[in-house]
Amino acid sequence: MGRLDLVSILGSLFLGLILSLLFVTSPEAKDVCLRIAVPEIHIEAEGIDLYRRVMEEAGLCVKPSTYPQVRAIAAIQSGKIDGVLAGQEDFPELVDVPVMHGDVVLARLPGFLIVPEGPITSFWGLHGEVLGVPLGATWPRKLISGYPNIVKVPRGAEMLKEMLQEGRIDVMLLDGYSLQQTGGVPDGYKAIPVENITVYSWLRAEFADFLPKFDIGTKAYLKAVGYDG
Repeated sequence: MGRLDLVSILGSLFLGLILSLLFVTSPEAKDVCLRIAVPEIHIEAEGIDLYRRVMEEAGLCVKPSTYPQVRAIAAIQSGKIDGVLAGQEDFPELVDVPVMHGDVVLARLPGFLIVPEGPITSFWGLHGEVLGVPLGATWPRKLISGYPNIVKVPRGAEMLKEMLQEGRIDVMLLDGYSLQQTGGVPDGYKAIPVENITVYSWLRAEFADFLPKFDIGTKAYLKAVGYDG
């Protein structure tokens, strides 16, 4: 075999190796299917299927599954999931791993303190009242840091409102969406705005190349469920 033939063969092998490495490391080539945490408010099978379908139509494979937010944070930290449908703007601080949000704003919501009609006009007007907070909610974490009398309530807004009206808690924190979905402010109480919450969809940073398709799917999902932000 001549020297030129050997150089040609080695060159071909080297080129083939480079191309194979590019093929293996390309996210598109691996046919990635992103594991996405969906809030429990979308727990119905129809909502999960709808989300999967609109993402597929946007050119993105996803495997959605329901998680309470606290579990979603742990799962994205450990690499068990690749992103979340909904996380507030301080999500990177909560997960402490590189993440990126899409351009689509899912919601801009107020956070409310629900108190009896009377003299309280702010969170700082509380004096040790029993404060109910939805279990797993992260938006009020800075607000309630150091508050001495907190009850974290499972099953969200419905149970909070029951406990409030039964006198088992004195006041409660709820985001505007949850408050609206459960019939608004109970009689004899008032809502005091205490927070502004902006919500995005998030992916781990290594999947940033998928964000354009992720945004297209997110827009389609919001439209399909009739939510305009």
